[in-house]
Formats: sequence, C-alpha cells, structure tokens
Amino acid sequence: MAKAENTQTVFDADELSRWILEKQAVLPEQKRFKRFLLAFSGGVDSTALVLAMHQIRNSLAAPLLVAHVNHGIQAQADQWAQHCQTLCEQLKLPYQLLNAKLSNSNRKGLEARAREARYTALASISHEGDLLLTGQHADDQSETLLLHLMRGSGVEGLAAIHPLRRWNSGWLGRPLLNTSRQQLLNYVESRQQSWSDDPSNKDISLRRNFLRHKVIPLLNEAWPEAVDSINQTAIHCSDAMENLADLANQDIQRLQKTKLDQQLQRLKLDEFCELPYRRQHLIIRSWIRRQGRQTPGLSKLSDFTKQLCNSGPDARCELRWQDQRMASHGNYLYLNAICTNPPIKRPTESWHQNTSWYGRLKFRTAVDFNTEDYSVSNRQGGENINLFARQGSHTLKKLFQEAGIPPWLRSEIPLLWSAEKLIAIGDLWLDESFCQQLKQMGNAIIWQPQNNAWKIFRKRILKPNK
Repeated sequence: MAKAENTQTVFDADELSRWILEKQAVLPEQKRFKRFLLAFSGGVDSTALVLAMHQIRNSLAAPLLVAHVNHGIQAQADQWAQHCQTLCEQLKLPYQLLNAKLSNSNRKGLEARAREARYTALASISHEGDLLLTGQHADDQSETLLLHLMRGSGVEGLAAIHPLRRWNSGWLGRPLLNTSRQQLLNYVESRQQSWSDDPSNKDISLRRNFLRHKVIPLLNEAWPEAVDSINQTAIHCSDAMENLADLANQDIQRLQKTKLDQQLQRLKLDEFCELPYRRQHLIIRSWIRRQGRQTPGLSKLSDFTKQLCNSGPDARCELRWQDQRMASHGNYLYLNAICTNPPIKRPTESWHQNTSWYGRLKFRTAVDFNTEDYSVSNRQGGENINLFARQGSHTLKKLFQEAGIPPWLRSEIPLLWSAEKLIAIGDLWLDESFCQQLKQMGNAIIWQPQNNAWKIFRKRILKPNK
C-alpha cells in the first residue's frame, strides 16, 4: 500500500457537502438525488471520496452504497477488492462487489474496454435518481483536456470532464474536479488510511500516463499554475458549450411543431436542412448529450447530414454509432430510431394471452378459447386485411404508411391469425368479421406495446382527435 510523500493543503470534506447541495439545487423539475452510489476502486482518489462521504454521511438526505468493480485484469485484483471491503466494514458503509467482463472488441484498447465494463457493471445496480460519484480530480481534468486537444477536439472535448451529467436513469457526478491529487493524498494520509496502487498507472506507454509523468511536470516547471490554467480553459469551454446547448434547444423546440413530435423525438426535416451544417451538427450533438450518451465522430456526423439534406424526400438515411441509431422517414428526422428488439422475422407461434410478443396481446375480458385456432407472428411482407368499416382489402404496408409508422417499428407489432387469415394487427386494425365477433361477445382485444414509440403511435391511431 502506498503513502503520501509531502504535505500541502488538505482536502476539506465540507467542500463535498457543498458541492452536493449546489448540484441538487439546479436539478431539473426540482428532482432530488435518491441515492448516492460511490465507485470505489481502492486508489487514493476514490479512497478520499469514500472517507469524505463517510465524514458527511449524517448530513446526506439519501442513503449511500459503495461499489467496487473487479475487472480481474491485474494479479492484485482480488486483494484490491478485499481492501475495499475491509475499509467499508471499518467505516460501517454498505458495500457491494461487482465483477466486470471486458468486451473482445479489437477496436478498443484495454483501458477503454475496462472503463466500459466498469460503467456497465455499475449501471446494472443503479436505480432511478441515483447519483453515481467517481473520484476524478483536477489533475485528471487537465490530462483529459490535453488528450482531447491532441485529438483535435472542439468545444465539447475541451470542456473535458463534466462535473454533473445525466447517466443511466440518474446522474454521474465528479465532485473533486477542483481538488488536486496532492490534496487528496494529504487528506487520506491525515485520516491514517492506506490505499491500493495500480502499477499500470506508471506505464508511460499509455498516453494519459505519458502526460502525467512526462509532459505536465515540464509544464509545471515553466508555469507553476499550469494545471489551474488548463482547468480554467475547461471551465470556459464548458460555459461555451452550455450556451451552444441553449441555442440548440431553441432550434429543437422550433423544429418540433407538435406535441407528437416532442413525444417521438423527431424534427421537421425540411426546416432542419435549411440550417447551416454547423447548426445541424450542434442540434444533433446537443440532443445526444442531453440523453447522457456519447456523440458520434465529426466525420461520421458530417457525412450523415450531407446525405440527409442532399437526398430526395423519400430517401431513407440513417446514422449508427455504438448502440444508437438516428434515421429519417417522411419529412422527419427521428433522433432515437431504436427498436426494442432486433428486427428479425420470428416464427409463427400459437397465441396464448400470457405470451410476450413485443408486449402483451390479450382479450379485455378473459375467455376460454382453443389456442390451436389462433397464432401470432410479426410482419413478413405482403399481408392484407379486410378492415371493419372500410371497403375492400388493405395491405399492411399501406396502413403503416397512412399512420406514419417508421420502418424500424413495423416488425414490432403482433399479427393475429385465424388459420391463414389475418384478423388483427395489434389492436389497431381488425378484420371485419373478427370485429363483429368481438362485439357480439361484448369483448375487445387489447395490445400493450413494449416500445414507448409504439405506445405513442397506438394512442394516436386509436384516438386521433386527442
């Protein structure tokens, strides 16, 4: 275990308490942090965070949980986990051990895959309204800005680490960004606590470590306040980014003409394309950040917006990055064009009222029926139905087009069959004879969609005037 080497200013735990109160005061819609989830690696930074939270715990208005993620990468991984558990037991803090599984991606380095696995593990135990606290500090902030500068990042990248942002169904907070590594070292030592030291932190083949051990010490020789100055630049860029976000939000409000547009997170495409490319990029990137997600690269985003605005009105353009998807349909740009399930063709199955098929499809009033008489499937293509109160046969494709259903949702509605006859498309369109049969029974069929977009479209189709 490591020890601090010299003495400077010691971190004050009351600063953490003030930070929490300040951030909670500016939460939207007067929301509150419902639980504090502490990411505890065992290093000096997160050790300082755990000790400080323990010191102010009686003033907290919500419970807290300390979580350690064991990646199993280093030989000392189990020892670190035990150290974290022991400290939490001494402090009488609730503790949970999480095991992380790294992806096999060849496009990401070990450090990036470990970070991704760590947040995935923490997300698995997070609750709505959680504030996840991590131990990044002022030195981390300056290193991050320099890394982003070397990548040619814009204002968003130079804002570096955000003090508070949306994460999962809660928030991710970094309350130590104004505190130096040395202050945290001194604080932990003043509490007579040890910490775990990851040997990979000394590996200067890693770019962050190269900056930490080689570049920043040289900068400090010429500019003793280098870290403070670099971090001040991050604050200026963060302020500029917030101002740009306000402008983007004004554009989004103007491009969402109706309540339905707001619910479906879509923009009027023709008016969007009248804006300069840089404004289009700002709108898209700001919206993605507002969802707490990582934005696509500039090159990929630029290619998408050019394709989007140079194509005809019937063209379908899409942008995929990570597990996200944005796409156009009709005269709209859908900012969240994601299916609940992969759009695969499921085999036809017997229909049971407790069968999960993109939600639940059931009778309003339970009835006894022969399951062999009914089957359910998703869209295969070319289906027709004879609708109640509408003459002739109608293709499913035409009905989707009339209702404005985007293509990526069309496989996520159950089709109910009686023998070879299509009798119901969810509960939105019913076969004429089947509808009459239900009326005679004093019953109805009800579809409870799983996908939120389908819930919105369903309500719109069934109650078009509301």
